[in-house]
Amino acid sequence: MPSYITTNIDRLKHYHYITEATTEGMWFNFSKNKLDKYVEDYGDDFCLVVNGSTEYDDAYILPFKEFKDLFTIENMKEEKFTKIKHRWSGTIDKHTQEIKLEPSNQRHEKAAFEYHNKFNLLQHAPQPFPKEVDLNEFI
Repeated sequence: MPSYITTNIDRLKHYHYITEATTEGMWFNFSKNKLDKYVEDYGDDFCLVVNGSTEYDDAYILPFKEFKDLFTIENMKEEKFTKIKHRWSGTIDKHTQEIKLEPSNQRHEKAAFEYHNKFNLLQHAPQPFPKEVDLNEFI
């Protein structure tokens, strides 16, 4: 069964910036131009969604107002040949569940574990939301 984000992407992408991060290292990037458009349309009232799988639920739902301090001009990735900054690039560590932005000369991190599969943070999202898994069941 496809993931919740994949199933509902056509509706969700109108209100939230969704990027795929299906590599093993959960690498993602956000474009400045596209992010600026969401800020213009919704202010801080939207989420950045890092979708880790198209087949099962593995997404980080990041309310922009709580993560915008990471997405500054200083934290943008500088392109190798042009030296132009136009995107943020990073990873989400599967073990620590930290977002790590990696501009060319420094690293910025922020905890994201409490935002994993928090579909209820998505405004205008189709319901019902997938049932949350209680990790204590597996201990």
